[in-house]
Amino acid sequence: MNVALKQQLPNKPRVLPGCEKPGWETLSEEWSFWVDPASIQGEVPADIEGTLFLSCVGRNKIGQQQYGHFFDGDGMINAVTITGGRIHYKNRYVRTPKYVNETAAQRILYRGVGTQIPGGILKNMFRTPGNAANTSVILHGGKLLALWEGGKPWELHPATLDTIGEYTFEGGLSARQPFAAHSRLEPHSGVLYNFGVFGVPKPKLHFYKIDQDGSLVSNVSQYVGDYAMCHDFAITGKHAVFLLCPAFMRRPFKFLFGLNSVFESIDFDPSKKTKIIVLDLETAKLVRDFELDAFFGFHLGNAFAQGNEITVDALCVDTMDVMGGLADVFAERGDNFTFQEDGARLNRFTLDLQTGRVSRAPVPDSLAGEFPVWRPSLMGQENRYTWLGTIIENGTPYWFNAYQKIDHQSGELKIHDFGEGRFTSEANFVPRKGGTAEDDGYLLSIVYNYARKKSEIVILDASAMQQELAVIPLDHHVPFGFHGGFYDVVYEKVE
Repeated sequence: MNVALKQQLPNKPRVLPGCEKPGWETLSEEWSFWVDPASIQGEVPADIEGTLFLSCVGRNKIGQQQYGHFFDGDGMINAVTITGGRIHYKNRYVRTPKYVNETAAQRILYRGVGTQIPGGILKNMFRTPGNAANTSVILHGGKLLALWEGGKPWELHPATLDTIGEYTFEGGLSARQPFAAHSRLEPHSGVLYNFGVFGVPKPKLHFYKIDQDGSLVSNVSQYVGDYAMCHDFAITGKHAVFLLCPAFMRRPFKFLFGLNSVFESIDFDPSKKTKIIVLDLETAKLVRDFELDAFFGFHLGNAFAQGNEITVDALCVDTMDVMGGLADVFAERGDNFTFQEDGARLNRFTLDLQTGRVSRAPVPDSLAGEFPVWRPSLMGQENRYTWLGTIIENGTPYWFNAYQKIDHQSGELKIHDFGEGRFTSEANFVPRKGGTAEDDGYLLSIVYNYARKKSEIVILDASAMQQELAVIPLDHHVPFGFHGGFYDVVYEKVE
């Protein structure tokens, strides 16, 4: 790598301890308003027209009780509409039974992946986790769906965000088939692919194909080993690629009988192999599997094929300890919060479908990160750029406080530092209308600003990664969350 391309990272003394904590607090209010144009710093690009749908964990507590894990808080969907240079914000909780009943009771009534119902074994025995609908949100075939990988999607009205109900694709999903939080849209056909992992004690991988009109046209289930956790996958033009880490439900009956939560029942076994499996995209039949020494991977980047070889990017770390690190989001992070040393790093895998050979190499000079994104039109094709969230030592390394841009061709790394006390999560890439370069566009995100104790919508130049083109202040904070997407639809009319 050309050393001149490596960007110097900040290394500032830590200040404002605990400044990230208000970003985890509950947002009780549901809002709908146009942002005052006079309050906007910078200028909203005229060529952005559409809506960002973004999920978040609206509350990590109910009443006086804290959920046992970040993954168990109730899902809230945010809609940011950009039209004619104006900004409209709306948010609504997903009215799952978990949300409705716990809101009424103001206490925990449902188990989660890391949460037990207070009161002991009898309160938890034979109870499955409640659907939190908190991990992602997609718009496909006219349906707006809030996703949580342990259960069914929940349908919302795309204009109002009102909850319509649990969605099964007109009965296409069986009672025990979940619908994962990471779907993949093939940009040329408009077909959406997704999966689910369920089965006690023998989990199955269920693979789904949804046509561009939103109809479930294929649902294939198969046993691929005892791997209990699979959060994400990738597609090429002909294949689906899954990363199965050696996390096994060794104590399923302790979970069923109420003794352990889901996470307490799963063991990461470093003596076993991490497996990569490749399925045929049309038939869902197994094409080939590959084994590597144990590692944990939660999120995958893009994938593409060249002849008999598939290249796929994945964020890798030695163990799944990160899951436990999110059990108490209000814990003191302190000086031993070392994300760059301990966080997941982007690795590139090359899979030879003919010979069975597999190679793995870290992406040179990339930083530890999460939430990989790329230009959506290049899904399943070779992409030059990947953007990720990261945590740097800018004085407040207590949550995701920067974005990194990786150039896979030149090796250049660019960083955007949001500054002290400003925190974000996943970026969403919005192409510039008429632009021809792959990185010609914008990164759209919601940023919590500790100085204001409120959040702001930030539009960043995705190419240079330096200029925040527009900072749009909101009247409240938006709790931290996970995934979403930008769509060329506008449901709000400018007043």
